[in-house]
Amino acid sequence: MVKQPKIQHQDIYKIEDLSEEMNDVVSRKLAFFRSAFIPYTKHVNFHSRCDYLQKLGVLNRGKPQMGLRVLAPSGSGKSTAGQHYKALVDRRRGDGESTSSVLYLPLNAATTSKRLMVQILQKLGDPQPERGTEQTLTYRVMQYLQRRGIELLIIDEVQHLNGRSSASSDVTDTLKSFLDAGVVPIVFLGTNEAEDLFERNLQLNGRLLAPFDMPALDASKDEDRDLFATFVHDLCSEMEVRRIFPGPLELLTGDILACLLEVSAGVIGRVSRLFEAATEIALRRNASQLEVQDLLVAVDRWAMEQGFAARNPFRLLGAA
Repeated sequence: MVKQPKIQHQDIYKIEDLSEEMNDVVSRKLAFFRSAFIPYTKHVNFHSRCDYLQKLGVLNRGKPQMGLRVLAPSGSGKSTAGQHYKALVDRRRGDGESTSSVLYLPLNAATTSKRLMVQILQKLGDPQPERGTEQTLTYRVMQYLQRRGIELLIIDEVQHLNGRSSASSDVTDTLKSFLDAGVVPIVFLGTNEAEDLFERNLQLNGRLLAPFDMPALDASKDEDRDLFATFVHDLCSEMEVRRIFPGPLELLTGDILACLLEVSAGVIGRVSRLFEAATEIALRRNASQLEVQDLLVAVDRWAMEQGFAARNPFRLLGAA
């Protein structure tokens, strides 16, 4: 491992440039973290399952449709992957928001079956999305989806669907009947909190493809460590392509990857957020490249302060 010069917390804070001019520089450099899609293997395979489900739905239009369950820890990048699939399809077909064949719907908290219909109507541009009973709202949703030519509905944050419109109305029954109506296949994205949603209705499960859940990567498994290392490598490569720093990123040693895997708990999105925090620190001290000390301080400031990590493994590397 390359020996890094020691930089203490207080030293970094003293040399960080917090001026408005530096804010302009840092914000432009870091914007890519919000827009770039790093082709992580699990997300690419998820796109393939969405493509298959969409094509299967088109070939069976008017017949009962299938769904796909995708559960993963918060920060796994599932929402980004869902949005990126929609963007890929739109770009391939030359569609805009009003002509897209994929509808991506992030849910609000405590969404009942009736509120689900309201949110879909709002997304589709209905001028009076809350007007009517649940039954009439559902009918309007189906009409809208057919007229708009929607071929795939991606419902994100499905853990928020753990609610009832009434004592006798379970949202899982609504979802089951929605698929049975043959309008559109549905991808259900959510955290593990949504497991109960599917466990309590086996009839809904019977209408789903095999689950494509994305659990956190396990540091004890060679395959997961390789997936993690590939993602970090691709993230660093993207940073180099975009010239975030003038020099190359030399951070892909086994020790550093092990520290990143521990801090992130195998959740890919947390690695991106940690790199973003560390990159800001490095840019504000006018560094020519991202260094171990920047990651160390980022763990203290971002990961530990927000409860993502209980300790800072980078301190064991002799960097502090």
